[in-house]
Amino acid sequence: MESLVIAYLSKYGYAILFVAGVFGIVGIPAPEESLYVYVGMLAKNGSISFTGALFSLVAGTIVGMIISYTLGRMIGQPLLDRYGKYLGVTKKRLRKTILHWDLSRALLAGFFVPGIRQFNPYFAGIAKFSIPGFLALSVLGAFIWVFIYMSAGFLISSYIRIEPEYLAAAGAFFFLLFVAHFLFKLKKSSNTRR
Repeated sequence: MESLVIAYLSKYGYAILFVAGVFGIVGIPAPEESLYVYVGMLAKNGSISFTGALFSLVAGTIVGMIISYTLGRMIGQPLLDRYGKYLGVTKKRLRKTILHWDLSRALLAGFFVPGIRQFNPYFAGIAKFSIPGFLALSVLGAFIWVFIYMSAGFLISSYIRIEPEYLAAAGAFFFLLFVAHFLFKLKKSSNTRR
C-alpha cells in the first residue's frame, strides 16, 4: 500500500492530500486520523515533505470547512424546516441547542471527534456564526488537528514499523466505537424523555 500511496503522491503531487482534506470535512464521517498518521510516517521515511503534506491537508480541511459552513448558511435552515421533523429536529429544539451549544469550543475540539467535525461547520452556518470568528477557529483547529496526527506518525515511525492496514483497522475500530457510544447516548436520552 505504501508504494501505491507514494505513486499517487508523485503523480498527482500534494493535490491528492488537499482533496482528501476537503472530502474529510464535506464528505461522510470517517477516521482521517489514520491517514494523517500514515502521511506523517511517510514524511519520516523521506517519501514526502512533512511541511508540504501539512500545508496541503490543512488547506484542504479549511476549504472543506468553508464549503460546509456556506452550505449550512445558505440551505441549512430551509432543509431543517422542511425535513427536520423526520429527524426529530424542531425549531424549538434547534433554538435551544443553539443557545446551549458553545460553537467556539466545538469548532476547535470538534476536529478530534469523527462526525462532530463534519457537523460543526454546517451547524455554525445555520446558526449564522460570525465569518471571521469561524475562519479563525477553523484555521487554528485544522492546523492543530492535522499537526498532532502527522507528528504522531512521524514520531511513531522512529520507533516502530506499523503496517498501513493496521492503521486503517484501528481508525475503523475507533469510528465504530464512537458510533456505538453515540447511539447508546441517543437511546438513553430518548428513554429519559419518556
